[in-house]
Amino acid sequence: MKLVTPPLVVDPADSFKNDLLDRRAYGEALLNLATRSSDALVISLDGKWGEGKTTFVKMWQGLLAESGVPTIYIDAFSNDYLDDPFIAVASAITSYAEENIKKEFTETVSELKDRSMKVGGQLLSWSAKLAVKAATLGIIKDADIEELNDIRADLSKTASDLVGGFIEDRIKEHAKDVEFTKSFKELLSRLPAQLGTNEEQPLVVIVDELDRCKPTYAVELIEKIKHIFSVENVVFLLVLNMEQLEEAIRCVYGQRIDAHTYLQKFVNIEAKLPKRTDDRYPSDLSAYAQKLLQLHQLETWGDNRNIVDCLAPLAHHFNLSLRQLEKVFTNLAVFYASISQNELRLVPVVVFLAVIKVVDPSIFHALLHQKLSFSGLIEKLDMHSLDDDRDSTRKLSWLMQWIRYGLLTEQEFSQLAEDDEIRRFSQSLFQYSFHRDRLVSIAARQLSMFSVR
Repeated sequence: MKLVTPPLVVDPADSFKNDLLDRRAYGEALLNLATRSSDALVISLDGKWGEGKTTFVKMWQGLLAESGVPTIYIDAFSNDYLDDPFIAVASAITSYAEENIKKEFTETVSELKDRSMKVGGQLLSWSAKLAVKAATLGIIKDADIEELNDIRADLSKTASDLVGGFIEDRIKEHAKDVEFTKSFKELLSRLPAQLGTNEEQPLVVIVDELDRCKPTYAVELIEKIKHIFSVENVVFLLVLNMEQLEEAIRCVYGQRIDAHTYLQKFVNIEAKLPKRTDDRYPSDLSAYAQKLLQLHQLETWGDNRNIVDCLAPLAHHFNLSLRQLEKVFTNLAVFYASISQNELRLVPVVVFLAVIKVVDPSIFHALLHQKLSFSGLIEKLDMHSLDDDRDSTRKLSWLMQWIRYGLLTEQEFSQLAEDDEIRRFSQSLFQYSFHRDRLVSIAARQLSMFSVR
């Protein structure tokens, strides 16, 4: 039995071999889009947290390699401690070129490093000057100025002198800055033809984990990509959660900015990670639940089928991410690992609580301590309409009858109609020595013994 979900292994020889969510066709379409365009192309790939974006792009990177397309993967989050994102991108490109450049073009690497240093130095120099001038003009606190002793003479000038001098410096340096950047972009555009075996293929740069970066870094990164790195023969795929990135833009430029329109200045094409949710076909969530059951190798004493049947409608109702589903299975693995075959394991109740523990810990805590009625639970979970004809809703309605059975007060239970189906549920408790009203709290207590991170 495995308590933690094992990482998915991407086979270098067939990257979509373990493509459980049937995304290969989408990957091929994205590959065609990226490699057949002659534009300076920036594509955004949008997906919510935990929906498998990184797994997909790792598979896609393998597909690119199979097609002879040079590709670089950059984890933006692992680099957001840097002052300037230019360094992270330029370093990744030069390192890749150093390892993959054709022998007859080795001098290109030296040129690329030299031009990267010039552009990077230009950007850092400008930023440093701006910081000093801002401090002088009182934009930062007096305490911060104490750290600038090495430029005390400059700080003694008047504000107007500093601003005027700074502008004059920038005018003098502007032509040089433009030439540095132009030279860098020209060389970068020629680079893909000097890599690999197919001169016709562009260089594809995948920038992942943008939505995990601090807002200032994320925004500056996409701006630098568009203004400095976006050239013909180089394609950028920005892997992100669009909603979170738009919020990052508002954090940087204010809540009144139209963040989506602003992003369109930097992204040519918007793509969205596909997700199957149709009742008529296996959804991503139900398919992944089946896979997780295999990966965790649970000893469930015959409960496997029941676990998936109960989990599928709950995952659909709460629109769980794949990452959330993994946490649910870790909770279930801990539960089954900590009990014996003869202990309480009414699957509908256990699975429901494992999901609620991930979705809303406060509700789980209330159920654990018997502080929530069934009507209160339905209100909090917005489960008022469970009577339509969808298959997932019918299954969810049946599952919630078990929770209703455990949460009704004695008075409410005694007033049930004689033909109410939950009256028969008591037969399932004959082997256990506790009353119906403790069913939910006992299962919750077993699930609460260990915390899953």
